[in-house]
Amino acid sequence: MSDLEQLDKPVFRFITNNAEARAELSGLELETVIGLDTETYWNPSINRSHVSLVQIAPRTRDVLVFDLLSVDIELLRPLIESPTVTMAAHNARFDEGMLIGAGLKPAAFVDTLRLARSALRLPSYSLAGVTEHLFGIELDKSFQKSNWRRRPLTRAQLEYAAMDAFITLRVHDELRRILAEQGKLETALRQATLAPPSAETRSAPARKRRAPQPPPRPLTNEEKQVVAILKKWRFAKANELHVPAYMICPDRTLEHLAMERPATLEALISIHGLGESKIALFGAELLEALHKAFNA
Repeated sequence: MSDLEQLDKPVFRFITNNAEARAELSGLELETVIGLDTETYWNPSINRSHVSLVQIAPRTRDVLVFDLLSVDIELLRPLIESPTVTMAAHNARFDEGMLIGAGLKPAAFVDTLRLARSALRLPSYSLAGVTEHLFGIELDKSFQKSNWRRRPLTRAQLEYAAMDAFITLRVHDELRRILAEQGKLETALRQATLAPPSAETRSAPARKRRAPQPPPRPLTNEEKQVVAILKKWRFAKANELHVPAYMICPDRTLEHLAMERPATLEALISIHGLGESKIALFGAELLEALHKAFNA
């Protein structure tokens, strides 16, 4: 790629006020594909996650890192909801779900994780794993679990945030090239393009719960690593609530999560061992832990 030398530290702009956001967003509706990522934080007082940053990586401009603790998310609505601007995101259901939770209706998301599964054979399809395979670059994921609610954010945190959106766009482009050579691009894009959740889907009642199925196969090495990370989350949650770990969820639940990779609260309904009360209590926190585990 022509910009390989820039992959380790892309140029970015940190947007912290509405006037600057309006100016930087101007013209982005003409882009065809944009890399997107979000950084979130957990608010224990109301048991839900919030979007802290939205990172937008246009193809020909600096990465834009929007601080949603000071920028009105409504300014992003026209871009996020545009059906003509493809948003490339890795494990896109998570970012889509967070944006839906913030009141937006994402329209055209493509999941580079799904593209990678169609194009490559890897032990891990995390963004770090795919990036190392495609470009020989090792992503620094040490800031993934940092405090994204704290202000001011450090320069290193902002560079990390900008990098994920920037590299996702490059991963998207390279995977499309590979899939085109393989003659699988059209099929892979259909599988990787997210259908926008309808209002009916988002508000689906819990009575539509599907009976959990037994694990269909042994865990892959990546899924075993995810389960190990989720066990650490479970241990911390059990300590926080002063209950035994098994009362949070059994091992089978963690294995089912690693296999199914649910990205919405509604999807958790089909996971073994998760009922309405547990989903209400810590479902959003569990989804965030799962997302981080697959991108560790």
